[in-house]
Amino acid sequence: MNQVKTSEQLRKEWLEHPHFRYRQCAPDPDNRLRMVGDPELHIGAHHGPDAFAPEGQKERRAREAKAIAVCRTCPVMVECDAYASSVTADGKLAEPEGVWGGRRSLERHKALIRARVAAAAAPDRAFHTVQKQAVLRALAVCWEPFEVADAAGMDVRTANWQRSQLVRLLGLPKSASRMRLLAAARERGLLEGVALVVDDGSVPALAPPTKLPAPAPVEVPAAVVLPLRRPRRSRVRAMPGQLSFESLVPTAFLGAAA
Repeated sequence: MNQVKTSEQLRKEWLEHPHFRYRQCAPDPDNRLRMVGDPELHIGAHHGPDAFAPEGQKERRAREAKAIAVCRTCPVMVECDAYASSVTADGKLAEPEGVWGGRRSLERHKALIRARVAAAAAPDRAFHTVQKQAVLRALAVCWEPFEVADAAGMDVRTANWQRSQLVRLLGLPKSASRMRLLAAARERGLLEGVALVVDDGSVPALAPPTKLPAPAPVEVPAAVVLPLRRPRRSRVRAMPGQLSFESLVPTAFLGAAA
């Protein structure tokens, strides 16, 4: 089994490649601000938007197209793309911005999403439980925890737990947005025929901490305190034919007592 290389290892292989010194994006010896692969291009043409003043979409696309043309003549293009498209420990691209290895940032991000979806270990049958289907369809039209639970026909704790299971089974990070979860589910064919309610992209896939309502107070009836009564002394009543106490005591004893 081939071991997956880390971003640090791939970067080292790129930097230590025998042809790295001949890369086409290196500075031109005659003009350090220009690129050796195309002297008309600024040395920062491959970098992200922070390297330039605000530019229109047409200008940006033209700049990126020229940068990609330089990449295609570079002897270390493959190693450059492997490093830039690798994933760091926090789940992000090693180089999220700019043109690297002949590919734009958007292309590399899309490839990362496709790879995550394809690598999701969960088979389709794992999503076809009644609760997961109900929560997924509810999440397509709403996102507030109690609304999702109500639409799915279950309590909010169960709905929140099923949301976390969907994120895990789709191979998404815990920081994934609701729209990203729904896009991954649609790519897996789990939302066919379901109309989605779109949000602005800031809604998390996982439910935020949800404070459950306090249980309704239970009225306990006041204890009934009965007055303490002293036990009554039983009185011995003489009954007809009943022997008296004196009749049971010997006569000699009574005389001595007297």
